[in-house]
Amino acid sequence: MPSPLRNFTYKTYIELGFYIALLFFVVPCKIKLDSEIREQFHEYLSDFNKSYPQEAEFQFRFAAFKKSLANIEQLNANKTKSSAQYGLTKFSDFTAEEFLDLQNNRAGVRRDLRGAAQSRLKKVALRSAYEKELPQIVDWRNKNVVSKVKNQKNCGACWAFAVSETIESMQAIKTQQLTDLSIQQLIDCSSYNNGCKGGDTCALLRWIKVNNIAIMNETDYPLVLEDQKCQKTDMSEGVKVGTYQCNSFVGREDIILKLLAINGPVAVAISGETWQNYVGGVIQFHCEGDLSHAVQIVGYNLTAKVPFYIVRNSWGEDFGDNGYLYVAIGGNVCGLAYEVAAVTVL
Repeated sequence: MPSPLRNFTYKTYIELGFYIALLFFVVPCKIKLDSEIREQFHEYLSDFNKSYPQEAEFQFRFAAFKKSLANIEQLNANKTKSSAQYGLTKFSDFTAEEFLDLQNNRAGVRRDLRGAAQSRLKKVALRSAYEKELPQIVDWRNKNVVSKVKNQKNCGACWAFAVSETIESMQAIKTQQLTDLSIQQLIDCSSYNNGCKGGDTCALLRWIKVNNIAIMNETDYPLVLEDQKCQKTDMSEGVKVGTYQCNSFVGREDIILKLLAINGPVAVAISGETWQNYVGGVIQFHCEGDLSHAVQIVGYNLTAKVPFYIVRNSWGEDFGDNGYLYVAIGGNVCGLAYEVAAVTVL
């Protein structure tokens, strides 16, 4: 039987040698890439003051970190100067499930926000309509009516943070005195919500108004970021809500802007699922998901190339832009127009 090697030409041997050499070349490159990611992970742990001495936990976090790197690369693809920027944050070694659990806003009506963002042309058209009646820029931080950015840590009470912050802002607008109000009182005492396990901004405002609740000062009912039994039976002394509205303004974001310009900051339910690696810029895309989070909007800017809302978060000053994010106006980006709460105080 003739040997199959007799059919090999000199060119075939060269090609075979090339592929064998390529095999040995590719494997070391893969090993080098993994080692580079591991080195980057160690730098990340140092930069964010984290450590995982147990090997199993280290490997778990390393796997989550690698997924974040891939996600960051995908989110930054085709970005422009005006787009949001994504990079490593203190949440980059969280799994997607852990990051979602951190938010824990349980809006009364769950909505799928995929495809909610409209085209930039639509936003430009809306912008010209807004400019006819509204101030170009509104930023309540400059009026000393917005308190310091807080950190909810592992307590999923963003709903209480957003409402408390909005009530205290409205009280400061009325009295010219800014005082931190008790978030823990709302976490512990609201019968319509589930403390650090989740809640809803509109349900909280309904509980406050129906029961004629006065929100105490932070110093009188300090924040502990844990579920406790309600510490107060008499909640008649403090800041009381006069009126509130909690509505959907999808397709009517001009009303949100008017509320911000004329009344003051608002609390909104929002999709924060893709914010895990946000580091700055204006979020225009990549913001799908359920209404998993709640934040306070403290102003807007219509003069920017991409007009945006100024969003105050509750994940500490070491996240985003000193605790803030920027979300494009128009198109219900991140679903922020589905559940908007505005209040007045007595």
